[in-house]
Amino acid sequence: MVKNMEAVRTIVNADVLAPIIDLPWSTSGLQVEVIIKPRAKETIREQEVSVESLAGCLKAYANPSLWEKEQYAWEDHIMEKYGNT
Repeated sequence: MVKNMEAVRTIVNADVLAPIIDLPWSTSGLQVEVIIKPRAKETIREQEVSVESLAGCLKAYANPSLWEKEQYAWEDHIMEKYGNT
């Protein structure tokens, strides 16, 4: 692995890159800038984050006294806004 690699930049015709990179058709025939740089190393925290670990992230903001009202919240809103028409 190369340490402290700086970015490499060059200008090429997009048609040269088309066989190896999925480019938008609008770049055909245009000069494009290619920048190659090493990807930032992921931190341990980023690697550990999963959907399961995020499931309860908003639990601290929950109001258990309102849970029972959630089932009818939409109906209540419509009745409040439009009445019984």
